[in-house]
Amino acid sequence: MMTPDDFEGLLQHPTPLPTTTSEAPDKAAYEIGFARTMREFALATAHGFTPTERQLVLALTQTIRVYGAARSGKYVSGQRPDWLRGRADALRQIIRRRGDTLDSGL
Repeated sequence: MMTPDDFEGLLQHPTPLPTTTSEAPDKAAYEIGFARTMREFALATAHGFTPTERQLVLALTQTIRVYGAARSGKYVSGQRPDWLRGRADALRQIIRRRGDTLDSGL
């Protein structure tokens, strides 16, 4: 069983999770969503799983749909809409990085 310290060690550049403050809960939620998605991707690739571009785009599409529902006031599993926006931005960044890597190999 992995401990949280083992999980953080899998990252190339571990980022500390921000604490939610009353002044900027939306910004903190965004940063938490972004950081968590990047950590999940790092963990998956560290264990030898590389999601296809199709899987990443489907995850992004689903996140955007849920973000739209959460933003319009529908309750979505306790996550703030900005957490979902952070997740969507992280998925976009992963897709762009993979596109840059593939394009440079041609």
